[in-house]
Amino acid sequence: MTPSEAEIERAVQAGTEELLARVGAAFLSQEGWANQLRAVAYEMLRFLREDEVRARLMVIEAPDAGPATVAIREQGIAGLTELIDLGRQELDDPDSVPRSAAEIAAGVIYNRLHVGVEQGVESLDAEMVRELMYTAVLPYFGVEVALEELRIPPPGD
Repeated sequence: MTPSEAEIERAVQAGTEELLARVGAAFLSQEGWANQLRAVAYEMLRFLREDEVRARLMVIEAPDAGPATVAIREQGIAGLTELIDLGRQELDDPDSVPRSAAEIAAGVIYNRLHVGVEQGVESLDAEMVRELMYTAVLPYFGVEVALEELRIPPPGD
């Protein structure tokens, strides 16, 4: 049975609230922007893998579920963009990288999550997180530091 627009809206609202609380806590648990962002990425991975139905509603169904649901989804994307944009504060000259770098990285990340959820949440893994961290770090710290992201193991490994 296909969920109604109202059911999708409620699920997306509840999921977004939970996700934002969890990634906020993950972010605050670390020091240094890249470490904070990495903690957020792994928390998002856990969140999406926990409940495939919820992940599908939030990532796949939300864009077609009406303006209220789209607004909730956009709130989550805006939050991710803000976290990425904090990378500029790590630079000697924060204005040397435009805010659009964070917007582009957030779009790439969201698109990759969309593809992963479509393929099944089991396709979302640590390798994907490392690749997305590469994407997020690259505009701020360059290729060498971004390449290091491809080698950093998940927390606890």
